[in-house]
Amino acid sequence: MGSIIKRCECGAEGWEDCGHPWIVRWREPGGRSGAQREKSFDSGPAGQKLAVKWERKVERDKDTGSYIDPSQARRTFANVWDEWVNAGSDEGQLAPSSRAQYESIYKNHYAEFFGSRPIGSITPSDITKWETAQKSKGYKPYGIHGRKVVLASMFKYAWAADIIPKNPCRKAEARKRKGQAYRPIDPSEVPTTAEVEAIFYEIKPYYRSAVWSMAGCGLRVGEALALCERKWERETGWANINAQLSSFGANEGAGRGTAIRDEVKWSRTGRHVPVPEITAESWRTHIDTYGTWGEEGWFYESEMYTGRFPSRTTFADRWNKAISDAKLEHRKLKPKSLRHYFASVSIAARVPLPELAIWMGHASSKTTEMVYVHLLPGAEQRIKDAVMSAVARDLSASLSRNHWG
Repeated sequence: MGSIIKRCECGAEGWEDCGHPWIVRWREPGGRSGAQREKSFDSGPAGQKLAVKWERKVERDKDTGSYIDPSQARRTFANVWDEWVNAGSDEGQLAPSSRAQYESIYKNHYAEFFGSRPIGSITPSDITKWETAQKSKGYKPYGIHGRKVVLASMFKYAWAADIIPKNPCRKAEARKRKGQAYRPIDPSEVPTTAEVEAIFYEIKPYYRSAVWSMAGCGLRVGEALALCERKWERETGWANINAQLSSFGANEGAGRGTAIRDEVKWSRTGRHVPVPEITAESWRTHIDTYGTWGEEGWFYESEMYTGRFPSRTTFADRWNKAISDAKLEHRKLKPKSLRHYFASVSIAARVPLPELAIWMGHASSKTTEMVYVHLLPGAEQRIKDAVMSAVARDLSASLSRNHWG
């Protein structure tokens, strides 16, 4: 049992009237081997009530196995964040690019508000104040929600590790996005086949094949730029997508903007995708014209450095110039718009959403439904046929191979 005392010469009979602080003394779990702790409270009846309440709580937590070492809760948010980011076994640790991205989020969104505070002092009210501050800075709701999910994941770790007694943002799911974090696309965000082909012809020829990698196979831009010949099964018409490029440089101090190979989003094993003929032809032309590099036969190399991958910022520059030259600035198309094109023509061809989710590399078909279900008009070969049918229907006269450069 704990004890409530005053460390003075007034005697126990005079404690209620003297001005010395009340002190709760107790041992941590483990009997006589447990470390002895104490906590001070103000003198007087109010302080005495708080001391009694604290002593009872300590003993109750010891009995129920929920006791938390107060010194752990005094650790700073920054200290626990660092422990969390680097926690886990080899398989459970964050990938280098993910760790770099989390550190960027910390620096830009958490450090000023939480960094130096004792983690045990952060309450649900503080989380609400942080969200309000984020809104006042003009951040979008889905971005704020995503950062709160990361925050909840860190606090969940702290709670599970007996650093804090409660998770102040426990209502958010750890390291997962809730449905509202995915925004359904507007049909106007989907480029037409003519627009895809216009971008294809206007972009720097070295990157033309990447256009149909995204529009024809639904690849993310980082996946398209990490294509290699070794993973392309020409005879069967499939490609193994198990690498991507990340703009968060964590490779031997190369720095942000330097691309690195990484595991694809949501998977450490990758996925197989069917390759329609127009995409396969663009890949063959790229290899015949520019060759590949490295043992894997990587398609794209840095424009400045030999033996290194191109940065996504370089590709973004090439993309923006192509959009300008094609006079499509008013459409505000992004590289991911080509994924939207892939999804829209597949849905128009009635490819089932669960199948489409697999080809696009979504974590589940729920993501696909939330983003694309409103495009439904009221699969290996079907996806290949869907892309080729759209091209043949809209651009049959303009698909002459004489345009390849």
